[in-house]
Amino acid sequence: MDQYIQQALAGDENAIRHITTMHKPRLLAKAYTYMKNKQDAEDIVQETFIKAFGALAQLKEPKYFATWLYKILIRECFLALKKKKRTELLEIEIMEQLQLLDQENSEDYSELHNAIEILKKDYQLAIVLHYFYDFKVFEIAEMLGKPNNTIKMHLHRGRKALRLKLEEAMQQPLQQKEVKRMLKEQLFDFAKQFVNVPAHYELEVEDYREDRNSLFMWKGQGNDEVAFIRLDNKGRLDDFSKTPTKEGPPITEQMKLEIAEKLLREHYPEALSYYTLVEQKKKESSTSFKYAQVVGEFPLDGFYCRIEVTDSGEVIHFTYTGYMENPPEMPKELYPMERILNALYEGDWSLCAESFNEKYDSVSKSGIYAIYESERLRQTYDAVIGKPLFDLDDESKRSYKPFPKVEGMPKKATIEEIIGITEEWEPYEEASIGVDESYEEFNWRPKGWQDSEEKSVEHFIKRTFENRVKARVDKRTKRLNRFMWLAEIEGEAKLSEEECLHIAAQFIQTYYSEYVPYLHVEMKGEEDIEENRTFFRFVVHNNGFYVENEFFHMNICKKTGAILMFSAPNIVVEDIEKFEPKEIKPIKELLPLKDLKVQLEWDRMYGKTEQDEDEVRLIYRIRMTDGAYVRGVNAESGEVIYSLI
Repeated sequence: MDQYIQQALAGDENAIRHITTMHKPRLLAKAYTYMKNKQDAEDIVQETFIKAFGALAQLKEPKYFATWLYKILIRECFLALKKKKRTELLEIEIMEQLQLLDQENSEDYSELHNAIEILKKDYQLAIVLHYFYDFKVFEIAEMLGKPNNTIKMHLHRGRKALRLKLEEAMQQPLQQKEVKRMLKEQLFDFAKQFVNVPAHYELEVEDYREDRNSLFMWKGQGNDEVAFIRLDNKGRLDDFSKTPTKEGPPITEQMKLEIAEKLLREHYPEALSYYTLVEQKKKESSTSFKYAQVVGEFPLDGFYCRIEVTDSGEVIHFTYTGYMENPPEMPKELYPMERILNALYEGDWSLCAESFNEKYDSVSKSGIYAIYESERLRQTYDAVIGKPLFDLDDESKRSYKPFPKVEGMPKKATIEEIIGITEEWEPYEEASIGVDESYEEFNWRPKGWQDSEEKSVEHFIKRTFENRVKARVDKRTKRLNRFMWLAEIEGEAKLSEEECLHIAAQFIQTYYSEYVPYLHVEMKGEEDIEENRTFFRFVVHNNGFYVENEFFHMNICKKTGAILMFSAPNIVVEDIEKFEPKEIKPIKELLPLKDLKVQLEWDRMYGKTEQDEDEVRLIYRIRMTDGAYVRGVNAESGEVIYSLI
């Protein structure tokens, strides 16, 4: 996963898309457990990704990206739950997150987490919410349904008890881990030889961590010339990815398999006794092999090794995630699958609109479609008792108001003028990996900016995400598709929400006026209002439908009125105009759905046991027969819309 984080840091849109695709289903499921409403959950996940990628420079350890992403999601959910009474779920989740943080950061904060874990439950909740998630006393009181003074008392007594426990722990002799650490020179030499770095590649990251993974990354002159490797503290491969450099005659698939197994055996000889080859996928010029731990013919979620070998016999990818020494057993009896589908067909369906891309979804052409959706399509079911694992509950829908009536401004001539680039900034070239050919990317830095020779991951992140402005322009239309300021902007103004809304609406009226007749402003609650900045979503609306995944998103600085972030819808106005459902059929006439099945699989739950170890459970999911994710049902044709992404 780290290689995608590194590529995302470099601005690679494909890497960002890959990360989003990989994490979105679990984030949606987690958000749904809180919000009990699909639209709210999707909004929170969207906001989570926006904030995560906008603040990626704050992530010090790419290997903890998933935990960091979940922290952002949970904070967004907690904010949304302030007006809801669901404290029992909140308390359970707080404890689970504390365990997960303890597991993944134990080498840094073990004494602190151990001390927190043995505090009284009330003290734990108050301290974690206040110090881990930055909630204020009155916010914690509101969420937990307790008086402010009670929370203050819990914080005071919790801090006092925590201090005593930490002092007691620190008085004990520190236990040094008895693990041999390879010398830096040995690790670097091994990594470089394995990657076989071409002479023109330059070392971008050289990061050594005591008793942790060591990271190395090289970049060439071309956008796709990258090599990344991560070694554990014993010098074994943990994650590895590179651009092919070896040429030669093609080898057989069996020879590729032997190369993959030899590499796995060299680094993790015991793993092959737990693993089974579950996938062998031939690509254009390589083959990908996936080994996984299998129980009852089903791979355990999250325990696998993936190796990719080129046709010339070069290993270009390796990812290892471990195995369970004591895997679960298959249940003796399973809940009948047909009952899951029957519950889907007999349950509630909602009519909505969504845009789909022919590259990723099963539609004949890109555009907006009226579809039926069911919360049960995204549900996960206990495979033994058939119980939905997430609550199904209807909540009030989002509210909107008309787009403000504003006059456009005089149009500015250049991209720099539109974004607000001044003479203090200058453009610079940045190699991007796998850039979408439909767009042209632009980058600016302050004049005189100089990079240091430091090679750590922290510096790489800082260099990538600080003091820069990034923009993307559609090559066909020559219009801005998105831009973002990753720099501090100072000012003395204190603009109101309405004043910022006027700025955002005026920008759209000036440069995207053809969209204005189809835009509505999504209403915000008091909990969504921030002191120094404000976000707005202008949602596409036509023929009585709000298009769920098409909107303008803008971030305005209240101190200056500057637009800090802007993104445009992916859909063109012509497609909005064409959207006019003619014959909406009742959902009952479209059922049952063709090629739908109930899929059995193992699902990994992180840090669920008392020992803070991972656990797996057997679940059902509703999918297409080829495993594709079901997006909805075309309300006119009855065809199932699905995606493999």
